[in-house]
Amino acid sequence: MKKLFLLIFVFAGLNASCQDISKKLQHNFIWSGYTDAKGAFTVFRKTFETEKPETAVLNIFADVRYILWINGKEVLRGPCRFDPKGAQYDFTDVASYLKSGKNIITVLVMAHGSNGKMMDHEPGLTLLLKTKLRNKTTEINTDETWVWNNQTRYLPTRQSWGFICDQIDARLDDGDWTLADYNDTQWQKAKRIDGNKWGKLSPRQIPLLGEWDVPLKILNGQKFPYNIEVDKPVIIELNRMIQGYASFDFETSESNNIEFEVGYTSDSTNITNKYGTTNLYIAKKGLQKYITTDSYGFRYIKITALNQPVKLINVKATDRRYPYIDAGRFSCNDKFLNELWSRAANTIRMNAEDGFMDCALREKTEWMGDAAVVEYPVSRVVLGYASDGKIIHSDAGLMKNMIRHIALSQTDSGTLKAHHPSDRWDIHGYIEDYSCLWVQSLRKVYDNTGDIAFVKEVWGPLKRQMQWFLNHRSSNNLLKAREFVIFDNPLAYVECEGATLNAFFYKALVDASYLAKEIGDKESLNIYSVAADELYTAYNNYLWIEEKQTYAAGLSGGRKIVPTAHTALLALYMGIVPKDRKEKVEAFMLANYNNTEKSIKAVDKQVGMKKYKLLDSAFDINTRTGGVNMPYTAFWLLEDLYNAGRDSLALNYIRTKWAITMKNEQTKTLTEGFGGGDLCHNFGSVPAYYLSTKVLGVTTLLPLKDNQIQIKPQLGDLTNAKGSVVTEHGVIDVSWEKRDENLLFSINIPKGIKAKVYLPGKKIHDLLNLNRKEIMFVRKGNEIVFELQSGKYTGSLK
Repeated sequence: MKKLFLLIFVFAGLNASCQDISKKLQHNFIWSGYTDAKGAFTVFRKTFETEKPETAVLNIFADVRYILWINGKEVLRGPCRFDPKGAQYDFTDVASYLKSGKNIITVLVMAHGSNGKMMDHEPGLTLLLKTKLRNKTTEINTDETWVWNNQTRYLPTRQSWGFICDQIDARLDDGDWTLADYNDTQWQKAKRIDGNKWGKLSPRQIPLLGEWDVPLKILNGQKFPYNIEVDKPVIIELNRMIQGYASFDFETSESNNIEFEVGYTSDSTNITNKYGTTNLYIAKKGLQKYITTDSYGFRYIKITALNQPVKLINVKATDRRYPYIDAGRFSCNDKFLNELWSRAANTIRMNAEDGFMDCALREKTEWMGDAAVVEYPVSRVVLGYASDGKIIHSDAGLMKNMIRHIALSQTDSGTLKAHHPSDRWDIHGYIEDYSCLWVQSLRKVYDNTGDIAFVKEVWGPLKRQMQWFLNHRSSNNLLKAREFVIFDNPLAYVECEGATLNAFFYKALVDASYLAKEIGDKESLNIYSVAADELYTAYNNYLWIEEKQTYAAGLSGGRKIVPTAHTALLALYMGIVPKDRKEKVEAFMLANYNNTEKSIKAVDKQVGMKKYKLLDSAFDINTRTGGVNMPYTAFWLLEDLYNAGRDSLALNYIRTKWAITMKNEQTKTLTEGFGGGDLCHNFGSVPAYYLSTKVLGVTTLLPLKDNQIQIKPQLGDLTNAKGSVVTEHGVIDVSWEKRDENLLFSINIPKGIKAKVYLPGKKIHDLLNLNRKEIMFVRKGNEIVFELQSGKYTGSLK
């Protein structure tokens, strides 16, 4: 694995003058001076003489994608996905790539990308190399001394929503332009362009991606080199799923067209779940190499020779993704749950690249709801990161970057996009409750990091979005906008005074009030606090249905809409239910969350898919509507079940609902829905959060500065469970075993951390032993409570 990702921290000191670097990069943008086609590539080169430096840090940004070589060796791919208003430059140590004498920097830049991770914008390249030798610093910038060529093997790409596909014509090669001795005298001089066409450049805020080489084999059992006959494709199988790219060494005759495809699944003759990932390569005669310019989620590669046989000499697959450490663990006496946790962790890994992605291949897009509800919670307890190179802890890097990206998407009206960066605007371009989740996520990141500067950084966008919400309240003091939650919500896409949306809005007001207090914005604190109180009152006055002992799903034209399980669930989770109503609302939710769907809406044919209308049955409070039928929504359901002490019910729900998501054995990942969707989608990962935080029982207690965790195992019908849970304070190891009517356990708490432990105490005379000593405890209801300092413990509760 390349260790480049650690250098963002190792070289933080060298980048102490980031403002100076940012200014220089902003001032030194170059391009060819030509108008480029969509997805067109231009190569830039710079040769220079130098002695072997002691240190060398290279800073680079290109719009929209780049690959960087130094002296023929690939160094970096980038940049991190970005909105041109807030681009971030990459930086890394390149001393090992430089030599005494003549050196060459080569950058391949793609222009005008537009899909789920790229925004169409004017192309440009800026680079700053700073070397140091014997206390002398030398700088190389992009300027008119650089040369360029846009007539290389890289033809304009074919762009899909989640990825790009290469169109290569190797016959255009006249040598290897990544090497210093290549003759570039016919190339043209670069031209300076205005760097102010981009917002202020800043250093990359997440680590460089890690890279791992992954073993592979030819599916039919053959060995390399392998002769591929015309129209008799070969299937390459990796030993596991990856999020990355592939390289191919082969020999063929001239004018041979070769197709390279990747996908999730395969049989002996074809690959499936590939979403159109066909890269076309027109070969030259002889030995050659091809490396895909984009990354994909895949396990299988299909290579087809269309005109002439191909001698396939070697294939290499590189897993390239966020450099998480596999620090979490889970095992118990239920093999299904063990495999489920493992696949959930793998699904999150595959969807963590330079952003939290919805799925590994189809879209690869940063959706706010996905990250807020699933990916950030799951990743912070299952996967770790070591920012100091030593202590493994929960990481908020991708979540913070997504919050930044969404903030940059803000429209003049104040609305925030549901996904960004991208140029896409459709029915899902803006999702009201996702904007509420953006506010909630900011609160969670602040709670988990204490980064008040980050809150201040995006406070302006938060205030504008909150004002949009406040401006769209009805005379009832209820927010009137579109419902969504997710597809299983019976009111999804319906514009009304919706109960689930107002529950989201209430939580956003509470969180915004809290953050306003933390940063000292008294005016906003007052506005949001008053609005939250008003909404709480309005919600409980206008939406309560006495005869149903729960809430209406909303108001439309002054009429109450039939109650739904989603309404009850979200009201409970978002904290808008008064104490004296919680038991009643809980009872309704439990009686209806497994309902089969009966639609109460229809597409408004006069408007089309962008607007839905309610059917008459929506106003009959006895209509039975659909229950929780998406893994995404099940996150809140499982939280409710565990909080209510229904451990066994939660586990049985997981076993029942997630069985269908486990059917694919090739990807070892989880599906988007209960019965379909993408095979590697973050939604499926929900159970890992609860198996770690509820079954193993480990969570971080707030405020973070108290350095305290809670340990409260909820084993349900399991007889044993053990594992490791990642927290902001480090990795916590625990094990639990029910033996007869006793509970045996072990706990390992990192240095400097305290733990508050809750164990189920059902006997009148419970006896607690810890490290062979009987200790005192406090009894609270059916639990015994005690505190531990850092250290290793074994114990029993008898």
